[in-house]
Amino acid sequence: MTNWCYTHIFKVLYTHFCCKTIVTFDKNNITMKNKFLVACIISLLSATTLFAYTGPKVDAGCTAVIRDFIDSHMNSNYKKLNKVLDENSSFKIPRGEKVIQQDKSSLVEALKSTAGTQQNCQSNYEVLANSDAMVIARVDFTYHDNIQHNYLIVEKNDNQEWKITQVCKMFDDIETPDNKEPVTAKN
Repeated sequence: MTNWCYTHIFKVLYTHFCCKTIVTFDKNNITMKNKFLVACIISLLSATTLFAYTGPKVDAGCTAVIRDFIDSHMNSNYKKLNKVLDENSSFKIPRGEKVIQQDKSSLVEALKSTAGTQQNCQSNYEVLANSDAMVIARVDFTYHDNIQHNYLIVEKNDNQEWKITQVCKMFDDIETPDNKEPVTAKN
């Protein structure tokens, strides 16, 4: 059985026991009932937080790589991008029915040409899967009219350093209130 099943069974049995015990107290002793009820609620909340699922645990070095990737995009920081990309990394972007592929050097040079440019977007990331040697994460950049999804493959190299080996960039259009038609996402 999963942790969720054990937690759910524990909550049901604990709640049943607490409610049955409250009913068996002397009906004239309201203060005792209230104190016991508060103690049961506190215990139940404590048990819930104890068994709460917090998501996959990710190595701090990998988290730093993902955050540096975000910063490199948000602030056109080509030095950070150069630091987090593996030498053989690839960057893939679908264009119609074709996939455009860039290597590390062309991507860093393109970012270098726009150095200092601040992106007007919000960023967020989520780790989709991880192991001791590889992490798959999705980094989202939300602009006014589209969301840019970057799917990162982050791997540990022979020196035990986390590096991004592949990025796949996808776009989703957002319907704007001014214009009910979707806006075409562009780089």
